[in-house]
Amino acid sequence: MSRRLLKESVVVVLGLLLLVAAVAVGTAVAVANTSATSLEGFGYSLSGLTLGGIFLLGMALGALALLGLLMLLGGARRRRAKRVAQRREVESVRSEQETLAEENARLQAELEQSRSVSPYPAGDAGDATVLPAHGKHRR
Repeated sequence: MSRRLLKESVVVVLGLLLLVAAVAVGTAVAVANTSATSLEGFGYSLSGLTLGGIFLLGMALGALALLGLLMLLGGARRRRAKRVAQRREVESVRSEQETLAEENARLQAELEQSRSVSPYPAGDAGDATVLPAHGKHRR
């Protein structure tokens, strides 16, 4: 088992233990506090709620806030992964362009070198000013 997998397993187990502990504490508080009270907020009033019910409502709101935070962080992580992948792709394309540019320069140099070297020795068949010495209409 690799260290990374072991660390991930420990994190999962700790998260599960914390979740079980939070549910147990929430249930104990909700069962133990049965006196009624009322809540007011944003112009609304809720009466007849027990303290345990209010506590459970707070836990639910905390879980909802945690879910929103996890969604926000997950989106940021995906955006970052996408940017990193795009950056790698751009670097790959630039590297390929540089390689192709170097190859193009090498091939151009070879072409110039082959053009500068004459395929015919001096005074040979490549010289257009020399007329043939034989033929039908010799002068």
